[in-house]
Amino acid sequence: MENNNSAPNITTVNVRQTQVQNDNKCPSCGATLAYDPLTGNLVCNFCGTSVRFDSAYAEPELGYTLTELQNIAGKNIWQTTSKLITCGSCGGQFVADPSSISGLCPFCGSNSVTQSDVNGTPEPTGVVPFAIDKASAQVMLKQWLSQCRNVAADVAQNTQFSDLEGVYVPYWIFSCDTTASYKGQFGINRGCGEDSYVEWHKSSGVTSHRFKDLTVIASNRLANDYYWKNISSFNFDFAQKFNPNLLAGFWAESYSIDGTQAWQTAMNKIYETIKEDIKAREIADHVDKLEMNPSASNVHAKYVLAPIWITSFKYKNKIYRTLINGQTGKISGDWPRRFPKALLIVLIIVLAYIGLMLTGGLLSCVVAALGA
Repeated sequence: MENNNSAPNITTVNVRQTQVQNDNKCPSCGATLAYDPLTGNLVCNFCGTSVRFDSAYAEPELGYTLTELQNIAGKNIWQTTSKLITCGSCGGQFVADPSSISGLCPFCGSNSVTQSDVNGTPEPTGVVPFAIDKASAQVMLKQWLSQCRNVAADVAQNTQFSDLEGVYVPYWIFSCDTTASYKGQFGINRGCGEDSYVEWHKSSGVTSHRFKDLTVIASNRLANDYYWKNISSFNFDFAQKFNPNLLAGFWAESYSIDGTQAWQTAMNKIYETIKEDIKAREIADHVDKLEMNPSASNVHAKYVLAPIWITSFKYKNKIYRTLINGQTGKISGDWPRRFPKALLIVLIIVLAYIGLMLTGGLLSCVVAALGA
């Protein structure tokens, strides 16, 4: 039986934060600007004006310590003119420019949304910007739908597509150094077949490991979402330093899993990795009575936003939901399916055969009754 161990000791490090404000107004006509993934500029959808802004890759050392994450509760450190949108239907919370939101929840489509000032939300340390614009995402969606297996033949003609919503989803990304002393019993498989057995030996030692970019989704709504898991691979090396301009025209979901909760999830991953490292170190096939005393230092917790497109479409009074990775273009969702002709033919044959058998059995009973 393996022993459970307490969370490791934490050594904190200094971090830096940035705070940027922008009203996202077009200098030509005063309309709201939106971030354009194709040019990397702010673009006015009304008059076409394009505005450049400074951007840079997120600095590797930028992040929060766990102590800071615990102490920022209730503090408004995300300096922005945006509003916090709360959905009364699914409970989702999103940050958005009040002049650019549609008034509908991007996840469930409900119009039961309320606005309040952003408060108590830590500033992201990085943003993976959208690499795919809305027009491209719409084309990709139609192509994907046409290639889906057993898709209904008339889906293109009888489908009502709702507008795609661009949403930044929250991630916690952890890096740390770990050291773990251990002792336990380790077994190696010997022999084969009926002569196989496990040879056990006791051992102890110390192992060290550097963990980099352990990602934990910070949204309870997405943590167990099947479609989300299919598209949730992002290259965080392309994350840019947080700038509200990158969020202009999009929603940004507020985290529902805070940094300290996410750290416990990360620690479970770290713990399992250390166990596997010890198992490989001891060249063991089995581990028993393992005792570990892990500790972590130089812990960085990054709060990064990653892009997805969300849409739903209606086909014959049923709603189908689809997610598109805004960086890679990978798509996952549901679609209307038609019953395959081959299976239909087989089903007809089987039913016909059953009908003949039942009919033949009935005739036999009638003949037997008449004979009697």
